[in-house]
Amino acid sequence: MGYPDGYKPLRPGGLSLSRRLLSLGGELKDRRVLDLGCGRGETARLLRDEYDAAVTGVDLSEEFINECRGKWPDMTFICADAQDLPFRGGSFDIIVSECCFSVFADPEKAFREAERVLSDGGILLLSDLWTEGRDSSGSGMVRCLYSRQRWLDMVTGAGFTVTGFHDVRSVLTGMYVQMILDLGREGAQKQMGLCMTHEEMKALSYMMLSAVKNRGTL
Repeated sequence: MGYPDGYKPLRPGGLSLSRRLLSLGGELKDRRVLDLGCGRGETARLLRDEYDAAVTGVDLSEEFINECRGKWPDMTFICADAQDLPFRGGSFDIIVSECCFSVFADPEKAFREAERVLSDGGILLLSDLWTEGRDSSGSGMVRCLYSRQRWLDMVTGAGFTVTGFHDVRSVLTGMYVQMILDLGREGAQKQMGLCMTHEEMKALSYMMLSAVKNRGTL
């Protein structure tokens, strides 16, 4: 299952938000961390250089993975589908995924795979788009927008206990305003794959979610 046509990585909040997300995972030194949907590797590099984590980056894009390998040949980057990960159960202590699950064709399957490859009591750290309105489909980089309850249902249904859901709308607003300045309003919505009314855009937000794998489910 590939990315939607025209997919480009979204990074609302940049590395500043990545650090806020990682702070929800506790001590990361020497922890086995999977950067799921690593894109061009910025967060994987951050995990290694600032947190001393044993990080593996995974992305479906061969272009992104080859770019990461070229920049950081001493790190591990693997081209693989988040919905069919090439790892044994319990291979990681922490999974980090930034603005990726809304792109996956089958996010519920991806959550089940995340649960499988996490160790007992492992931590899932997720940032992504969400809507205060109804679930809706996209046509470009974003396949679907999910409500808060839908996100919670998918995560808990895969065998996790949610420990935090934080609305960080301001980082999305900043990114979207810059996209409008660069591309115009229609261009920005087209790049994101969202054809939304003004009211629907007002309901669009961004979140950080943390969850723990339920014990005894390895």
